[in-house]
Amino acid sequence: MTPREVARVHFPNLAPTLLADHSVAALAPAGGEPEWAAGVAWETARAVARTGRRVLLVDLSLERPALHAEAKEAGAEGIGDAFAFGVALNHVAREQEPNLFFIGTGSPAADQRAVLTSERWQRLARGFASEGALLLLHVPAAALPVLRIDLGTLIVAAPMGYVPGSDTFPGLAERLLRGTSLLAIVRDTVPPPPRTSGSQRVSVAAATAARRRQRRQIPRAVVGLMIVAAVLGVVALLVSRRGGGTPAAPPEAPSDSAVPPAASGRPRTLSVGAGAAPPDSLFYSIQIAAFDNSAKAVEYLGGLGEDGATGTVTPVLLGQQGVWHRVVIGAAPHALAADSMLRDLWRRGRVRRPNGTILRTPLALEIARVSSPVEAEDSVAGLRRRGIPAYIVASDGPVRILVGAFEDDDQVRLADALLRAAGIPSVLVHRAGPRS
Repeated sequence: MTPREVARVHFPNLAPTLLADHSVAALAPAGGEPEWAAGVAWETARAVARTGRRVLLVDLSLERPALHAEAKEAGAEGIGDAFAFGVALNHVAREQEPNLFFIGTGSPAADQRAVLTSERWQRLARGFASEGALLLLHVPAAALPVLRIDLGTLIVAAPMGYVPGSDTFPGLAERLLRGTSLLAIVRDTVPPPPRTSGSQRVSVAAATAARRRQRRQIPRAVVGLMIVAAVLGVVALLVSRRGGGTPAAPPEAPSDSAVPPAASGRPRTLSVGAGAAPPDSLFYSIQIAAFDNSAKAVEYLGGLGEDGATGTVTPVLLGQQGVWHRVVIGAAPHALAADSMLRDLWRRGRVRRPNGTILRTPLALEIARVSSPVEAEDSVAGLRRRGIPAYIVASDGPVRILVGAFEDDDQVRLADALLRAAGIPSVLVHRAGPRS
């Protein structure tokens, strides 16, 4: 399997989704200055915490602390004191910003191996898994084989790149041989993909020309769709100004956590917490574009052909920037499947690298259920001609017709207003269905 290489500048956008299914992850430096990998660790932790998920970042660079320089507050006592001398984790953890906590190395450990092999690691891992929080460990490569914890995944911070299985960093290679998954190699820059052959370039150009010819053949339908979408976009904007977009706080954590619990927020219409995915969930998608105009977003989606069959347009309120309309495609069961979809789009030239962001979008608005796929396709075609970016999700029974792909129910407000303006009732549901 080709390892995932991500430029440092892009990794914070991907990290919350890639780590959504993991409660314990390690970040190991592989070359470069220690400050470089430390920066990646802090950027990753902040990105996840700012989605509302609680994160504990721990510095296990016991010989030479690596993360203190960027910490807003770091106590004199740290992880060495907790595991070697029994100091409570709540005492040594320091809040850096909402949902993000940090534990430094603390006092020099007399026996570093005892810290790394402590039985408390497994208990701590189980606690984070039960809460849906993330334990992110900054670990030197040489310490990885000794660390006594079941790592969910591993991130390698290597500014010049890293070849899995090489003997450059034997500690990394040994941990990977034990079965720990390699989530990503974070580099300073990612080498450009191999140049495509001439026939592939012609194929992409021909496909673009075909879409243009198709648009010229149906000008009235496109003009009508754009007018309807523009009107509905104005309605959504007005509703957003009346409503507000304050995100709900995450659910309260059990009191015995190493990370203090977050304040509870208002009740949600439909809660989808970490680890709550049903067996048939299709919670992941890819945002490939965003427009400040709904008509442009719907037109762009229509030009994707089969790649846009499970696509939709989701209006999102972005603070002072107003309403933007995300073009979102795909319905994948997990982040790795969505990542494979994105790489395929890159390979075929349908999305330009490095565009594309993997999102966890567990919610949608269901507007109909029909008895057959043919009926569903006809219904979706009619809805899209009206400017309603509907799509199909199969099920064991009736075929479901959905609109939107939402990260939480706060995002639903604008799309729901759009549907109500068009006279279409809807129900908030989980995105779920048979997996291909």
